[in-house]
Amino acid sequence: MSTIRTYPIPVLVENSLVGLGSRIAIARKARALTQADLARLSDVGTSTVASLEAGYHGVSVGNFLKVLKALDLLTQVDDWLPPSMDPAVVSFATRRLGRRDGG
Repeated sequence: MSTIRTYPIPVLVENSLVGLGSRIAIARKARALTQADLARLSDVGTSTVASLEAGYHGVSVGNFLKVLKALDLLTQVDDWLPPSMDPAVVSFATRRLGRRDGG
């Protein structure tokens, strides 16, 4: 008998997923689309759209991006994780530049 191990979802991750789901639902409704309409436009199942909107953690990134594309919001992904906002990247770049200046 095998057991399937499940891991808890951290609260902050869950909150972010629920927030994203809510924003997807708002975007869908603003376009007067049903979940079934959005699913067809996205080439995903209606259950995938419902899962995204509910903040379920098991939806693939690929399906998430397909839904954003169908909502004409895919370009917003380009604004995620800008290196200039990552303290580790900024620190690394500063250290590298310091070495070049002889500092």
